[in-house]
Amino acid sequence: MPIRNFGRNLEFSPRQGHTPASEQELLEILRQYRGRQIRAVGRLHSWSQAIVADDVLLDLRQLDAVRVEQRGGETWAVVGAGCQIKRVLSELDRHGVTLPTLGLISEQTIAGAAATGTHGSGRHSLSHYLDEVRIAAYDAAGEPVIRTITGGDELRAARCSLGCLGIVVSVAFRCRLKYRIEEHFREYDSLDDVLAAEAEYPLTQIYLVPWRWTWMAQHRRESAAPRSWLAPLYRWYWFLWIDVMLHLNVLLLVRWLRIAGLIKLFYRWIVPLAIVRPWRVVDRSQDMLLMEHELFRHLELEVFVRRSQLAAATDFVRQTLQFFGGEAVPPLPQGEGTAGSYVHHYAICIRQVLPDDALISMASGGEEPHYAISLITYARPSERAGFLACADFLAHRMAALFDARPHWGKYCPLDAAELARLYPQLDRFTEICRQHDAGGVFRNRWLDSALFGHSNS
Repeated sequence: MPIRNFGRNLEFSPRQGHTPASEQELLEILRQYRGRQIRAVGRLHSWSQAIVADDVLLDLRQLDAVRVEQRGGETWAVVGAGCQIKRVLSELDRHGVTLPTLGLISEQTIAGAAATGTHGSGRHSLSHYLDEVRIAAYDAAGEPVIRTITGGDELRAARCSLGCLGIVVSVAFRCRLKYRIEEHFREYDSLDDVLAAEAEYPLTQIYLVPWRWTWMAQHRRESAAPRSWLAPLYRWYWFLWIDVMLHLNVLLLVRWLRIAGLIKLFYRWIVPLAIVRPWRVVDRSQDMLLMEHELFRHLELEVFVRRSQLAAATDFVRQTLQFFGGEAVPPLPQGEGTAGSYVHHYAICIRQVLPDDALISMASGGEEPHYAISLITYARPSERAGFLACADFLAHRMAALFDARPHWGKYCPLDAAELARLYPQLDRFTEICRQHDAGGVFRNRWLDSALFGHSNS
């Protein structure tokens, strides 16, 4: 039976599939399929070809135990690879602690989120916080074993590994005490004004509103204040009005009406009216930081640029979308795109990600923060040609102009030569992968080409 991912841009049919109920059963499966290509899958909430498994597919959903323990006066969590983040949060909440960072959704498995560098805004990616990774692979004699990785370049590789070192069995990290977030919205005319407020609101999430070309800032910071008494109302407002109604309107415009002028009118005048400003609310971190972004099927390109490149990069994104949307701007290089061929229909989300201590996470290397720039389409899978042409152009040109790195778990059209230039530590990463997986059995064809294709060894 074919397997399709959340975004319906990928479909594959593994020859065998297994759902091991224990670590011992996992090792027996590895022994049974020694020499075959083996990949693990999470909840398929990814648009990247890294998830494709054509031979042996492992679903680790039953390896979902969560154990909270004390180590040296600190609270640690040891989490099975197949545990969804929403269950991790629930289990940690009972102990008065939580995750050190959160992305937009809680549907992903902990291993899948870490392996692709999933991130929130204003902190490091989840990968950065992993202190221990247990991985099932083969030893020098070809026998399946579970190794525990706790430091050095091996840990830096395992934190964001795309599954290339072996099958992640569990991860461990230091928890933090539960905390609250204060949030409110403001609209700005310039990016400089938004960034100037980051010192006061370091967890801010930024939106560039298409066709209006103003900036919405979802200002956020930690707060010691008690939970707002209107917090439940705010949660219902956000869920019903933003997560559901706003997105249903986008679907109506994009999938049924398909009138470019209405899409532009919607963002110029309607969307700004939908955001209540400046409603300041304090609530639990996991309630504030998560969205119901998995409610409606979509496809996403996300690229990471350094802070010093952010202004130029977002201006380039705006001009590109204006060109593809048929507005009068300088044309793209010949053959790169057709004016009016694609009208972008979703706010461009921009989030700050602090530098990661990992070899190939998108925010790895240096001391300068990265900013993730996200473009999403809600077009039907059969009607995404315009978005894909625009996304391909942006990914390649922004890599060349701004050293922009595409998110490993999202649409990633770059080739091995481009990726090797963007990731100075890629050689070290592939060297460690070969030490753990000499036969390359835990990779797929895309990973072989994209990560290992730049090397002749």
